[in-house]
Parts: sequence; C-alpha cells; structure tokens
Amino acid sequence: MPADRPVSALVGGLLPGEFRLICPALFAAPPGTLDRTIRTPALDRVLARADRAATPAADPLETLAAAFGLTVAASSTAGVRQVGGMPHAGAGNGQSPAAAGALHQAPAVTGLHRDLPSAALCLLADAPAWARDGCWFHADPVHLRPDRDRLLLFAGPALAPRADEADALVAAFNAHFAGDGLYLIAARPDRWYLRVVEPPNLRTCPLYDVVGRDLDACLPSGPDARAWNRWQNEAQMLFYGHPVNQARETAGRPVISGVWTWGGGVLSAVSGGPALTIADHPLAVGLALAGGGARRGLDALDCAAWRDATGTVLVFWDSLWQAVPAGDVDAWRRGLDALDALVATLWSELAAKRLRHLTIDDGSGDRFTLSRADQRCFWRRRGTLGDWIVRRSDPDRRSRPPAQHAPR
Repeated sequence: MPADRPVSALVGGLLPGEFRLICPALFAAPPGTLDRTIRTPALDRVLARADRAATPAADPLETLAAAFGLTVAASSTAGVRQVGGMPHAGAGNGQSPAAAGALHQAPAVTGLHRDLPSAALCLLADAPAWARDGCWFHADPVHLRPDRDRLLLFAGPALAPRADEADALVAAFNAHFAGDGLYLIAARPDRWYLRVVEPPNLRTCPLYDVVGRDLDACLPSGPDARAWNRWQNEAQMLFYGHPVNQARETAGRPVISGVWTWGGGVLSAVSGGPALTIADHPLAVGLALAGGGARRGLDALDCAAWRDATGTVLVFWDSLWQAVPAGDVDAWRRGLDALDALVATLWSELAAKRLRHLTIDDGSGDRFTLSRADQRCFWRRRGTLGDWIVRRSDPDRRSRPPAQHAPR
C-alpha cells in the first residue's frame, strides 16, 4: 500500500469512490481441492498487481464491522442503554417485545463487553422490533458429539430445526429459565438469540471458530464464565429429554444438544460506513440499517447496482465462507467462478475511471488495494489465487512469498 494511504486510515472508514470486497475464506479451499489448477484469471491479475497490506482485524465479522467504524473496543462503550425486562413464566416465543416485560435502565457496559456485539446487529436484520432493547447474544442451536475423551461441537444446515421444533424448544427454555433473567427467541428457525438482564463479564468464541473443535478449548472465559457455563449445561439437560429431540433421534436426525452463545452486547451506534452495502449476511444488513446506508442483496449485484451510489460500495461475499467448512466443493467452485467474473467487471470499471480503487479483503488479515496505476504494473509477479491457497494451508509456508509466475 502506498505510504500516503496507511492501513489505519482505512479502518473505520472507506475511501470515496472505492469498491471494497470482503471475501472470507478467499484463501481457503474444501479438503481435496488444493492444487494449482484453479482457474481465476481476474483474481490472479488483481492479486499480482495490487498493493498488499496487513489489517488490524483478523476475523471476518470484525473486518466487516470495522468497515462501519465499529470495533470491539469502541462497541464496549457505545450503544443502546435500555434493556428489556424478562417475561413472566411460561411466555411463548411469539410474544412481542413490549409484552415480554417493562423496560428499565441497563447498567453501563464500559469494560464489560469484550465481544463484538454482532448478535444485536444481526437481530436488527432478523427481528428489528426486538433488537433495540436489551443485551443480546447469538444462541445458535448446536449438536454435541463425544469423541474419545473430548466433546465436539457441530452446527449448520444439517442440524437446522424446523419452525415447530424451534418454537417448542424455545418455549421449554423460557419456561425453565423464567426466573433467571434469560429469554430466548428464534428469529428464524436456524438463528436464535438470547437476551439477558445483566450484561455478563466474559469473552466468547464465535460459532464459526468452534464448529468441529473440542468444546473445552472454546468455552467462554472471564469472571462470569463459571455461572454462564452452568446454565448452558442445564439447558443441555433440558433439551436432552425433550420430545423434539426424541422424535429427531427416532428419525435418524442429529439432536439439538443445546445452544452456543457468542457475540454479546447491546445494539451499538453506527456512525460511518459505505454509501451502499451489497450483502445477505445478517450482520452486514444490520450494520447498514444501523448506519442508515443503502443496502441491496447479492442477487442485485451488477453494474447498475453500484453506478448510482454516491460513495463507497461494500460487498460482503460470504459464499466461499459457507462452502469451505461444509466441504461443499460444487458450491465453492460456483462461488469462486462468480467472484472471478465480478472482479473482471470491476477491473474494467476501474480502467474506465468509474472507480478510484478496488479493495479485496480476505477477512483474516490481508488487504489488496488496486488503483489504475497498479493496473499498469504488468511486471509484478506475486502468485495466483491457487498459490495463496496452498500457502495458507501450510503453516511452514505462510511467511514465504507465493510462487512467481509470468505476468498476465
């Protein structure tokens, strides 16, 4: 990156006229696909000629939030200060926020929340009537599987409950924990959220960092972690004998062992961000709603979608991120082909002076910024996308530059 454009200038804001692509898992591939025959000519050309810089955020959702000026440190001292009271015993999942209890002033959250408050922002996209009142956590349904002397956690589409199953489990949870300051809602059958009266002092691990891993290595930490883990164990016992899980087990479907909580906090104020956000992920949608910027879905991703924008355009391209952990090679190749086609179009837009810069961020610490001047640097040889994928897959090669190839 040129000296007059330090990385710190890009965190919390984007350059006017910039098209920014955040592509989690860009340099990853499903098992069995690591080779150098990946055909991505447009991406290869951009990666070869763009200026590369390290970014402070090394997490996809933190990278996305930083594009709107929101960081973990900033979110711990900003946001809505009202928290909804907990509902009476036996309250159903279909209650309105007002019926769930009277509002009261929440304690200050300075120094307490060390998570990015992604849950409240995602809830703003999924169920906006709930999001503005309370301290919220993601509470995703998960399956726990013993593996010798450890317990592995699994989640994803194969586990997703039907709407009636989600409603029954959520109602059972709320009836059981009615007196404990916990209230669960299923904004969608596969996306659940937990509201708490008192913001706990703990740090959690995002679900996407836990799937397939030993549960003990990922449990919440902090002064309130012991009490937090205790009620999660109690919820596991509650779900274990529930008729929903008995029916799922009989049908040969994985049982819903409990919930995984992460991303806690109140709804944070968002004062910056792109002029147009093109994304389907609920955090991107919630950030755009909170920041007041325009938003479109990825199905509207074409030149007409961004040429009318008066400022920076941000695209959160998460199809690769979904396909890689699922091992879905076909979905990964489709996502990669579509991404390469988009980058080819953006190359032409940049060359035609309809963009000032094109930035590609992998969400894991690397950012590539391309200007019109960079497009003419045909002598730069920094490796193809396949080289980057191989390099990222081999810890011994992470510090080495990718293989050199003839210029394209």
